[in-house]
Amino acid sequence: MTTAAHTPADTRAARGYARLAVDGLRHLGDVLELGPAFHASAEDTVSVLFGDWGHRTTRDPAKPEQPAAPAPFEYSLVLDGDRVEVRLFYRPLAATGATSAQASWDAGRRTLADLERRGLAHLRRARDLGDLFRPRSPQASFGTCLAATAGPYGIARVKVYFDTFAAGTGHHRELLGDALHRLGHGPAWTWVGRHDPAGVAALMPAVFAVDLQDSADARSKFYTTVHERSGAELAARAAVLSDTAGRTAADFVTRMAVAGSAALAADGPRPTLCWSMTSRRPDRPDDATLYLPSNRYAPSRTDITARLRAALAPDLFRRLERLVAQYAETAPAGAPQNPFHWVGTKLLRPDAPLTVYLSAAAVESARAAFPAATP
Repeated sequence: MTTAAHTPADTRAARGYARLAVDGLRHLGDVLELGPAFHASAEDTVSVLFGDWGHRTTRDPAKPEQPAAPAPFEYSLVLDGDRVEVRLFYRPLAATGATSAQASWDAGRRTLADLERRGLAHLRRARDLGDLFRPRSPQASFGTCLAATAGPYGIARVKVYFDTFAAGTGHHRELLGDALHRLGHGPAWTWVGRHDPAGVAALMPAVFAVDLQDSADARSKFYTTVHERSGAELAARAAVLSDTAGRTAADFVTRMAVAGSAALAADGPRPTLCWSMTSRRPDRPDDATLYLPSNRYAPSRTDITARLRAALAPDLFRRLERLVAQYAETAPAGAPQNPFHWVGTKLLRPDAPLTVYLSAAAVESARAAFPAATP
């Protein structure tokens, strides 16, 4: 990186969330060399996904401190071979005023209906679950969240995230089980309860994800907290799926954490183990994904760069290293220089892709400091 970085001003107050997302996608497209079609499609992609609330600049205009609150969206990069896929995850907001769980639910339903009309989502599976996850308790957490691939030709691979606290915090396990039974995953849910009772007892609150593709590969996913404190304990837990899953889980921690498996014993955010089910394997999960808190396990630019170099194809590493370098030069003093708050991989798929997650603020920081980043 030869251009001196400057400290970016807070530009979000002058730009709504939609503009922020479009600019962020285009910056990622420039840095990752995704081509002019990706750049051109960003505006339409965000317009469709954000609907009537993209003009908003705060989550709650009644609270003057909210302009500094995190944006209601983030990015993820699926790194597979020499290819990268950019995904956008977000919580739909109300068009005006504060966004309750019900308002987010309603906004999400409108967006999903629009995506279905455009042929971009198949809602049969989501409709089967509507009465379960409609917010009806003051303890409901977020209503709904959505995710989609932002590609050079528009939107693909839409996913909905349901709030398992919809009926209150005391019902989330029952609600998840009911949903999995309705989707035909009842035997797989029973399998998890029998083989991973610790995971079922430590469900990650409020999150249940459903792919909205008309395919036997469409997944239903739920997330559990990893409380294991050693690589051997984690391997033993994941090995209930297969010996390969156990080895992959332990090896992933060793490869992605500076301290190796000792990182599991540290304080701070815990890793997450996600169970994934499809109709191809009704009796048990057909895969699992392990997520690690990347910027805790490899906080410096040198730390994360070394691990990405070992994990990625050379050309893809070159492009991603550019993004890491930009962020590292704009990171606040004392903060991690690694822009990725999570890194994940599947445990059964050979040569599984690596997925990294980064905030809207991280991308905006890099974009504002290096606006002429296009190679």
